[in-house]
Amino acid sequence: MVESDIFIGRQPIFDKEGKCVSYELLYRSTHESSEAVFSDNAKATARVIINLIHNIGLSSIIGTKIGYINIDEQIILSDVFLSLPKSKFVFEILEYTQVTPAVIERVHHLHELGYRFALDDFSCEPENINYFSPLFPYVDVIKIDLLADNPISIEEIVALFSSHKIKLLAEKVEDKETFDRCKKAGFDYFQGFFFEKPTIIIGTKIEPSVLNAIDVINTLYTTTDMNVICDKFSSYPELTFNLLRYINSAEFSFREKITSMKQILNLLGPSRLRSWLGLFLYSTSHDEMFQEAIVDAARFRAHMMQELVSVLGKPELGDEAFLTGSLSLIDTYLHISMSTIIDKIHLDQPIIDALVTRSGYFGKLLLVTEKLEKTDDIHLLIDKLALKLNLRPETLYTLYTNAHNYTVHP
Repeated sequence: MVESDIFIGRQPIFDKEGKCVSYELLYRSTHESSEAVFSDNAKATARVIINLIHNIGLSSIIGTKIGYINIDEQIILSDVFLSLPKSKFVFEILEYTQVTPAVIERVHHLHELGYRFALDDFSCEPENINYFSPLFPYVDVIKIDLLADNPISIEEIVALFSSHKIKLLAEKVEDKETFDRCKKAGFDYFQGFFFEKPTIIIGTKIEPSVLNAIDVINTLYTTTDMNVICDKFSSYPELTFNLLRYINSAEFSFREKITSMKQILNLLGPSRLRSWLGLFLYSTSHDEMFQEAIVDAARFRAHMMQELVSVLGKPELGDEAFLTGSLSLIDTYLHISMSTIIDKIHLDQPIIDALVTRSGYFGKLLLVTEKLEKTDDIHLLIDKLALKLNLRPETLYTLYTNAHNYTVHP
């Protein structure tokens, strides 16, 4: 890999209602931590930010949400800020940043200009609090790493900052119980992939629109008779309406005018219809936490797996790969065990193996896709995965960004 390669990952940040409000942008540095190369680090970070805005495109990564990005004293004292849209960023001051009088004055000045700051991986030891306290008046968010050895409890941390106009963000929230505790204690924001872990509620019923989609998927597996399939669609107007919206989206450019359901079914074919219906299962109206993030993750997985099988020389498996990725979070979304869902849907055994045990060809690709969601070090992970997949890192990253483009909401 050459030094000019720039890999940017992202992790969602939620508010108390479970809505994704921001993304932490995880970018590649050119070195390990070393005081001797801080100036190089500043240049590398500046290059990453500029590429993010001008080359990769900020909208393709975070849409209308806010991006959190790491900085140290070299970036703070540089002119990088002058080229940045301050409305789009919160700047995370890293835990090893040297808090000098010049840094304090610069942060104060930038804060007055409207720039927003956070303290990253903050430790609540008295010495650390005293060291960073001169920055508190200019800091909007403090990020608390829940897996770190904090000397005081979650509740005591909230009480400690109650007199400051600072919002608290809980990092590395591993489960729903920890989220609930932090929320009750008074944390404002939350970061982690706990929302992808299914919370099974015994006795939950599958809603009609989901059952309808499952019914059509099953029909597509059991018959190729277009008359039978068309009759099935005629029973479910909401599916027909959404299929018409899908067929008229920018993804298609059919020259002929669509005049019948049978025409649509012939144009798409049963395999592609099944892949679309897999994502439609997430369209049920929910008023629950993290639903948008779960749907985004399902979209990412579906498109990432479809991209992977294509570049790995098996484009004929694209629809099955898409369906596997799209169904991989349906248990979390519906609060129903995967085995219960599998019992209701006719699926090929390779898809079942991937969903239940992460085994087989699709299972291995699903594991790769899941890893790409959850890394703090995106460039190292892409290097490692690309080697295993016999791909160039740049190729894998292109697939990764293409798949993420489907998850950004306008």
